[in-house]
Amino acid sequence: MARVFILALDGMPFEVFERLGDELPNIGEVADSGSWGVMRAVDPPITVPAWASMFTGRDPGELGIYGFRHMRRGSYEGYVVTSRDLGEQYVWERRGLRSVVVGLPPGYPPREYGVWISDFLTPRGRPWAYPPGVMEMFPGYVFDVEYRTDRKEEAFKALVEMVELRFAVAERLVEAVGWDVFVLHEIGTDRVHHLFQKFWDPEHPLYTPGNPHEDKIPRLYRLVDELFGRLRKRLPRDVEFLVISDHGNQAQRGVLALNELLAEWGLLSFKSEPSRGADVESVVDWGRTKVVAWGGYYARLFFNTVDRPQGVVSREEADDLKRELRRRLRSLKAPWGYILNAVYEPGELYRSVRGDFPDLMVYFDSVRVRPVQTVGYGSPWLEGNDRGPDDSLHSFNGFYAATWGDARKRDMHALDVARFLESVL
Repeated sequence: MARVFILALDGMPFEVFERLGDELPNIGEVADSGSWGVMRAVDPPITVPAWASMFTGRDPGELGIYGFRHMRRGSYEGYVVTSRDLGEQYVWERRGLRSVVVGLPPGYPPREYGVWISDFLTPRGRPWAYPPGVMEMFPGYVFDVEYRTDRKEEAFKALVEMVELRFAVAERLVEAVGWDVFVLHEIGTDRVHHLFQKFWDPEHPLYTPGNPHEDKIPRLYRLVDELFGRLRKRLPRDVEFLVISDHGNQAQRGVLALNELLAEWGLLSFKSEPSRGADVESVVDWGRTKVVAWGGYYARLFFNTVDRPQGVVSREEADDLKRELRRRLRSLKAPWGYILNAVYEPGELYRSVRGDFPDLMVYFDSVRVRPVQTVGYGSPWLEGNDRGPDDSLHSFNGFYAATWGDARKRDMHALDVARFLESVL
């Protein structure tokens, strides 16, 4: 059995390795010594549930986790997913192996197995590590940075400091604690794309060559590679390495206020005229509404079925409503032309469907158009993100490199990761 160190780089697209491979010698060395390629993300390509699916081998439907937030079936109650909602064991837990896990989502509250440091969703002032004494080792620990901001230089400085701190934590723990599997999750590689994608990506509609922030994404990845190389030197030669991301990032082409569209179609009603940017749940008139949409990187449509407190959609009508929405949503006219969209029922994507699943799931323009759930704009198409500046959307093209495998480029699906990891443990 090998010991395995996993560098989990949130949101790193395969394109980064294509463009910057020569500038990332330590990650490149891992790739050259084993296998590497595109890591095709799960549906949906979102941090939660992506990492959980990858390291348990269960798809989001089997896990019953479809995003950071859920709406309870039979009610209108929303809640944030936590580690308690993950009813499966990770690969290393199933094997009874010693582990250290830093920041892997969903990570709060910390799992009481091995050593666990919570993730960027940790509420302020709450216990964030197990065993509790680990918190005393790292006063001033940083979980995340402000990334939806116009203060780019300040944000980049905070990003660098956070990444350096996280690797310093890892350097201390790899020697202070006995382990068979060590997972270091870094959210900074995702945040740098949300901050700077339009400054680096020629495919972005707002990209301008030679802009002052064009080097920010390469600089952050070079830093990660340098720190990873330094950490590798501290570990024995028999340790295997896996560098992997949960999804990619890509240029955002547009923003769609989907609930405005549903209101235009007569499927959603408001209690009164909503103010600009109001959350739909605060203004929806449930008794006159058939469907509400949640946004993010994909849209989740929740039908106001008769099992909800003010439900109006019968089981029979729900089937007709699904057909109507599929027809309307598969092609929409955006300001720049028609876009093709993918509309699914959860059962079409997953081996089984559990928990608080939506009625329909929609990817707009191959995840290049962001659906938002706020309303009050008077038009479904917005000029920018409703939650602040954000340059990127997620993609299905993640990345992986491992020191084991068949020494060539070999693409892999996220649901193959657990089995791939088990092959070396």
